[in-house]
Amino acid sequence: MTVVRTHLACTNAELAERREPRVDIVAERAAGTDEWGLEEGPFRSYRRTINATARPDGRNDVVETTTYRLGIPVWGWLFAWPIRRAIANRQEQFSYWWAPPDRLSAHAASTLGLLCAVQIVDGYLGTVLTQTLSFAIDEFGRGNTAQGVVFGIVRFGVLVTLIMSFLADRRGRRPLLLFTGVSSCVLTFLGGLSPNLVSLGGTQLVARGLSTALGILIAIMAVEEMPARSRAWAASVLTMSAGLGSGMAVWVLPLADLSVRGWRAIYLLSSLGIVVIVWAWRRLPETRRFTEHAEEQIVLSDTDRARRRIRFGLLGASLLLLALFAAPASGFHNEFLRDERGFSGVDITVFT
Repeated sequence: MTVVRTHLACTNAELAERREPRVDIVAERAAGTDEWGLEEGPFRSYRRTINATARPDGRNDVVETTTYRLGIPVWGWLFAWPIRRAIANRQEQFSYWWAPPDRLSAHAASTLGLLCAVQIVDGYLGTVLTQTLSFAIDEFGRGNTAQGVVFGIVRFGVLVTLIMSFLADRRGRRPLLLFTGVSSCVLTFLGGLSPNLVSLGGTQLVARGLSTALGILIAIMAVEEMPARSRAWAASVLTMSAGLGSGMAVWVLPLADLSVRGWRAIYLLSSLGIVVIVWAWRRLPETRRFTEHAEEQIVLSDTDRARRRIRFGLLGASLLLLALFAAPASGFHNEFLRDERGFSGVDITVFT
């Protein structure tokens, strides 16, 4: 519980302003005489009180005490200081450079915080293969051709992604979040025990498809729970979380230098992601949008249907063209650094 206590000397007019409910970092509601509670804001609990004493000179000695507990899991420490300053410095409206455009409710803030934690795991799972395959083919005695074949086969994991996305629209986002996340972690762990390149590619074929589905589910849940003007902000925060997870896969790459089999430890570490996903899943509710519209049948006009097809086609074509360049560059990045520049795992970590 955080307590912010402010001592003020106010005129009667200034005291009257202080007695108005806040509409900045928090939206308040009256809870009694000189007492206000939480209407909306990223708090699990909130209470503000005023104790005013009149002075002979016509002014008032005011002690304003605000007690609150943030409702942002995992990342609350990042926002503790700016929110404390926002509580101490009252504004006329919600407007902070470090916050989303909309004031988040406790539910939205909690959901986004938990999804960011899961997104870190997803970022790790999606990066393991590209960072370690160069080391794996050395142990298995294979070359660049085999490495390219594995990368190509793994792309067929998109079929698994499509199936999971189809089920998420019918069974709900929450159960599929647990299934895709835990299954991808388990399969990645098993990849670290692979006796040959075929089994490694097979486990990653499914694991990468599941991790891609997990990333899509995270984005969908965020969009469905965030206020309309804050969805792009939420997407940027999730992207940073995915980058952090990808970075973690690079941070532990020096393990591959320990021995020819050292790369396997990076896969085995994925088992820690199961703990994170199960912990977050227990605290994540099903999205309100899915719950409210699960049985709803959406009927589109021919014009709307055609417009959506065009937009979907343009987005698909753009991503395909991007992947034609990005996928090979990402897959053979470490192989180039090791073969052409003589980098070790530690060197790649520092360089990346």
